[in-house]
This record gives sequence, structure tokens and C-alpha cells, in this order.
Amino acid sequence: MPNWLNLLLNPAKTIPTTTWSNRGGQWKFEPKSFLMLTLGLWIFGSGEAALVNAGIGVSPWTVLAEGIASNLSVSVGVATFIVSVSVLLLWLPLRQYPGIGTIMNAIVIATAIDVMRAFW
Repeated sequence: MPNWLNLLLNPAKTIPTTTWSNRGGQWKFEPKSFLMLTLGLWIFGSGEAALVNAGIGVSPWTVLAEGIASNLSVSVGVATFIVSVSVLLLWLPLRQYPGIGTIMNAIVIATAIDVMRAFW
């Protein structure tokens, strides 16, 4: 095997970090980390909104949210939030507690789906 290919395929010895990586733990607020997290989640939620409006297929999580939305007469974003909170509540008996990123995931993606559906 060529040396350059061997170097490319070798596993990393450490986890790579970026300039916006949070180094303080689950609940330490760093503005740059928070901004990148929010931006990434908003982009993801916008993509889900585009897929819902296009009607060409969505992720399994959003399929579940669409089913709940149609049965409860709520928006897809609200149903996504309901599903997210339900799953987070299932963590509690396992003694697993969410960090700020997990909670932001539930809030930002659900909000982005509802807001961006009006634009697609």
C-alpha cells in the first residue's frame, strides 16, 4: 500500500477540535460555540422544512412528527418538539441528563421547521 494511502487510512489518535468547540462541559456557555450550534441546527431545521413542503420524503423523525401533527392538529414543528421532549423524558430513568446542545436541538429545529415552512 502506498505510504500516502496508509497515512490517510490510519485512525486518528485524538478527537479533532475546532475553534468553536466547547471545552467547558455540558453547561458552560461560550458565545462562539452557541452561535455555531444554533446556526447548524437552524440549517438542519430549514432543510427538514424544505423536504416537508416538497413532499418528496423526510427523515423518520419527521415522519413521526407529521403523523402526530395530523392526529393532534398541531404544526409539524410543534409535533417535533413534543417528540423531542418525550424522548428526553425517557432519559431520566436512565440517569442521563441532557446538555445545552440537546435542549437547543429540540427548540431550534422545531422552531426552524415552523418558521421556514412559510418560506419554502
